Amino acid sequence: MKRFAIISAIAATGALAASAGEMATFTDIDADGDGLVTEAEFVTYKTADGNHTEQEASDKFLLIDADADGAVTEAELTAAMDEWEQKDSDVEIDIETETDSSY
Repeated sequence: MKRFAIISAIAATGALAASAGEMATFTDIDADGDGLVTEAEFVTYKTADGNHTEQEASDKFLLIDADADGAVTEAELTAAMDEWEQKDSDVEIDIETETDSSY
């Protein structure tokens, strides 16, 4: 069962990373290069591939904009990405715990 848990965790992590699309660099999103990402820049970036709606992108922007000033700094984006990576790690632990049985 542990082998299944590990394989499941690896697969889940890969799927989450691939589908989340959260591995963008700050400069990929900061279209005008001013050191801040506006909601318009973020929405444009997130909707470009057709995988997210404008509403989904706007909602995510609001989560990232920690100080609610209407712009995201590189520090805010990095903090949000770190938090999401930690949540993904928690998913791996949950998968392993739920499938680990010793009977």
